[in-house]
Amino acid sequence: MNRSPVVIAATVAGLALALGFRPQAATTTTANTAALTTGNANVSGAQTVVGSDQALAGGLGDIQVKVTAANGRIVSVGMAKMNLHGPQSQQISSSVIPQLEQQTMAANGGPIHGVSGATYTSKAYATSLQAALSQLKGGSNAALATGNGNGSVLQPQGGGESD
Repeated sequence: MNRSPVVIAATVAGLALALGFRPQAATTTTANTAALTTGNANVSGAQTVVGSDQALAGGLGDIQVKVTAANGRIVSVGMAKMNLHGPQSQQISSSVIPQLEQQTMAANGGPIHGVSGATYTSKAYATSLQAALSQLKGGSNAALATGNGNGSVLQPQGGGESD
């Protein structure tokens, strides 16, 4: 019958669409550090330090913690760097990082517990936090640099390797 020209035209159109398809590249998000800072960094005599750049397991990105301390207390904590690859990692970290920052402020440099379901982010955050606190030397902030155990004592609440 006369269906063959229609079938050929539809096949050519479908093939052209398939060949012209360009998948979107994985996005990298750099966090706005001002929006991700908990506490008040504008304290006189404050000392600000930046932790080590930590890769999230599975190639999901990397983060770096920034801490400001004064008079032996953490007065603010935030992200110096947060590069995340893929929408799932971005979604998880956008809710997890504020929780980790709140734990850090509440523990004042003591061990944090991490966040259930965000093991990779919690471990990377704790390691970077430990590196930042280890840089606090001398004066009233020196006590924050010792005995906090965030690098090895991090115990996520529950299981799961969701990010």
